[in-house]
Amino acid sequence: MSPALRRTLGLWHVTVSGVGVILGAGVYALVAPAALRAGSALWLAFLIAALAAGFTAYAYARLGRMRPKDSPEFQYTTLAFGPRIGFVAGWLMLLADLMAAAAVALGFGGYLAHLAGTPIVGNALALLAGVAVVLYAGIGGSVALAIALTVVEAAGLILVIAVGVPAWATTSYLEMPGALTGVWEAAALIFFAYLGFDELGNLAEEMRAPERDLPRALFLAFALTTVIYVCVALSSVAAVPWQELAASPAPLALVVRRVLGPGADRVLSLMALAATANTVLLLLLSAGRSVYGMAAAGQLPRGFARIGNRATPSIATWTVVGLTAALALGGGLAQTAAMTDAAVLGSFMLVNASLVWIAMGRTERPLARALDVAVPAAGLVMCATLLLHIGWVSVAIALGLAVVGFLVGRAATRKSVRIRDGSR
Repeated sequence: MSPALRRTLGLWHVTVSGVGVILGAGVYALVAPAALRAGSALWLAFLIAALAAGFTAYAYARLGRMRPKDSPEFQYTTLAFGPRIGFVAGWLMLLADLMAAAAVALGFGGYLAHLAGTPIVGNALALLAGVAVVLYAGIGGSVALAIALTVVEAAGLILVIAVGVPAWATTSYLEMPGALTGVWEAAALIFFAYLGFDELGNLAEEMRAPERDLPRALFLAFALTTVIYVCVALSSVAAVPWQELAASPAPLALVVRRVLGPGADRVLSLMALAATANTVLLLLLSAGRSVYGMAAAGQLPRGFARIGNRATPSIATWTVVGLTAALALGGGLAQTAAMTDAAVLGSFMLVNASLVWIAMGRTERPLARALDVAVPAAGLVMCATLLLHIGWVSVAIALGLAVVGFLVGRAATRKSVRIRDGSR
């Protein structure tokens, strides 16, 4: 019998993993460009992004009960629209994970270069090599390390919150240099910082009770991170004028340095290293399981579904690490955030539409049916609105990637049909 994924994860493990992957490098870096657009109403941009992500998290939770399998975007959309459209959703999310992981690895490289003077790209590649070793060791070690790093990165954000709290009462939080349009543009950019709750579905086949714990973990992780993010936004513009915040390459380090002095800059930079490393670890952990899930369903070559002796999808994992290393050779976090968001929002729109479609075909439990139509429909509208505020270049690239995904998925479906027909 070939090795299989081991069901070792409980509610606590998955919830903390979700908090860890959401509380990543996005908030450490994107506060500056978001403040440029939203001004002191940065908190409102975080709430708008949270609302769109929250509606979508509801869809993930409901669909996760129906099909608790790896590669959730593919699985959920396939339930409603078949494997070809399902592959597009999974494809977009997989590419977004890889782009985000590469960008965040370079963010790690930048922080380490700031502290040690070593090359940024070399630092990023060294991080990816270390992450590959951890992933190969197995899910237990990966999640244990992620939990430890999550504690460190959360401590950094709590420090930012604490130093700004004394100035909350004397700060104006409605200065909007770009009016509400600027706030929406900031929300579209900030959406990158909420990515991660969707990744929990990729741990479904390693959870002890996914039907029960996956929805709970989704909402717990999302609620905790939203509270932290909004408080970080309030403290950041309270401690430092939003104009200075917008001009800083390390905005949260500026916040603690302004209140606590120069030594706090180094402390927060070390915490940022933990945050970026944790995000890369969890993104690649998720991406490997996503490739595994689509391969197991016949939408990618079957070799990617092979489980190694350590109960990990080894070929899929090595592949996503290698692709991320290639992407890390160029670009950066700020440059790829918009394109990553465009791909993610496209995938989220398909997931929301899937729950609406499935719910409309049901007749039992009218209240549950109404919620399963109304909430993801609101999520679909919110995601579409954010997509329109990202920029047409990023949207065009995402559409191009979706078309490529559709063609690849169609070819994979035809091949699967030929194989089944030939085996009869």
